[in-house]
Amino acid sequence: MVIEGFKGRTVSLGDKVRVYRNLNNGKWSIKAMTGEYKGKVVAHLDYLTLIDTSFIVSMAGRARVLREGRKNVHAFAMGFLHSCNEIELESTSEVITYDPYRCGFFYSIDSSNTPIETIKQLNFTKGKAFV
Repeated sequence: MVIEGFKGRTVSLGDKVRVYRNLNNGKWSIKAMTGEYKGKVVAHLDYLTLIDTSFIVSMAGRARVLREGRKNVHAFAMGFLHSCNEIELESTSEVITYDPYRCGFFYSIDSSNTPIETIKQLNFTKGKAFV
């Protein structure tokens, strides 16, 4: 399935992407990691699911946030685009987040002292990421 996205760019299910929260439009920005639009934002979505997800935080980007007190894009979830549909969350779903002012890694709201490096499936909906 091909998804028509930002500026006429496309992304397909199965493509490797990086995802981050866009603070300007409130959606999830999708950056292609392979293909014709590699390194470019290809879509802004309300809902999506990644599989085989890992988390990336640029320590230099985080240091700039701490130094300037102004957010910049420096942390991503990276994986393979599995779905662009809204899913029903279970009552046991955990929120995964990142706060550059708190620590330099992604973590579960339930256990903020434990870094999360990889997750098999990550669901993005309602402005948050859930396991």
